[in-house]
Amino acid sequence: MTLKTLIQKYGKEKINTLTKYPSILTLHRFGEKGRLTDEFTTNIEGETMYATEKIDGTNVRIVSFGDKFLIGSRKCILHYSDDFYWDESMDIVKSVFELGVTRMATEHLTIVYGELYGGKVTAKSKNYGKEKHGFRVFDIAVIEDLSVLDKTIGDISSWREHTLNSAVDDTLAYGQNFLNRSELATYADKYELVPNVEFDLGDMNHQTILDALNKFIPETKVALTESAQKRPEGVVIRNENRTKIVKLRFEDYQRTLKR
Repeated sequence: MTLKTLIQKYGKEKINTLTKYPSILTLHRFGEKGRLTDEFTTNIEGETMYATEKIDGTNVRIVSFGDKFLIGSRKCILHYSDDFYWDESMDIVKSVFELGVTRMATEHLTIVYGELYGGKVTAKSKNYGKEKHGFRVFDIAVIEDLSVLDKTIGDISSWREHTLNSAVDDTLAYGQNFLNRSELATYADKYELVPNVEFDLGDMNHQTILDALNKFIPETKVALTESAQKRPEGVVIRNENRTKIVKLRFEDYQRTLKR
């Protein structure tokens, strides 16, 4: 089966739902007025977690199958490889081509997830440089069993992300098979990956997390120009096999500690 026949058989919306990047929770649960509580959303006890910089841009996915590909934003598919025209939303497709981002030929349905940033992508582009765009990959998923497409769109969405045990915490389980940390590192010759960040969670209270953010990532590691303000957004922490993923953002902990 080719990418084109896959779309013809199941429809664009199912492919779109299947390949979206899942939600990423904050480590601490939100409470009133956007402040964090002392409760954790995700059980990471006993896990070794690895940090990468969280870049404030827009989520982009490149879906490859055989020698054809799709380019999409977080919400929508914007371009098919043989199309001459494309959706111009946020200049995503144009930027992917201009930056020479690799579109792989793959045996299985493969989704490359990255962040397009800088330029005029978001209001925070000034932190990276408004004169240029950059693209950094943070995850790759490979889906070998496509029988999930026989389900309804709602069921596919639930397969992609669902609460593991809501009676205990909000830990999400992901249906997409992400490459583990070591496997993803082998793609560094094809893509610029998000930078790794040395990070110590300590006792994981709010002040400890904010102190760690200030210590380990005082400025962004992905500035594109000399004029960049270099303010980082935070980090994302994952375990080795990418089954636990949560984010730590400066603004969340700063807002909480202003109490």
